[in-house]
Amino acid sequence: MKLSISGSRESIWVWLFWALGIYLALEAGPFLIARWVLRKAPGELAGPYLAFAVPAIIIMPLVWWLRKWESKGASPKRVARGWGLSVAIFGVAGIAALSYSGVALRLMDRVDAEVNFVVMVLLSVPILYFGIYHRALRFISSRALGHQGGLSPK
Repeated sequence: MKLSISGSRESIWVWLFWALGIYLALEAGPFLIARWVLRKAPGELAGPYLAFAVPAIIIMPLVWWLRKWESKGASPKRVARGWGLSVAIFGVAGIAALSYSGVALRLMDRVDAEVNFVVMVLLSVPILYFGIYHRALRFISSRALGHQGGLSPK
């Protein structure tokens, strides 16, 4: 198997290898800073580090699938709905990782984290879904017009 990022559009496994590798490497920086600032042992930061990896593990296959779906000619509204749902799920996973990490590192009380989780999910899911849906619909529609040889809207 040739390891090149150019083949990532064809195979989800190559794409995930490169994307997750880069994501986890970039995520290591903030955790090294957190280790220094909070004076925590590496073992105490392992759970929060993995918790913040879960949202990426969820969204990355969805992104690959949505791009493949779009390239096969799915309707722009359907692909935009997929993007909205994917980003909303990513947001919930990110909020869960933040709440878990706050409790695990003893920065938040468990009850406060649970209440904050519910409030943040209720507020963020509609904002993320509809915000990304409209943005993706505009972007996908203009790209589809460009592929058909029409003029793309400004």
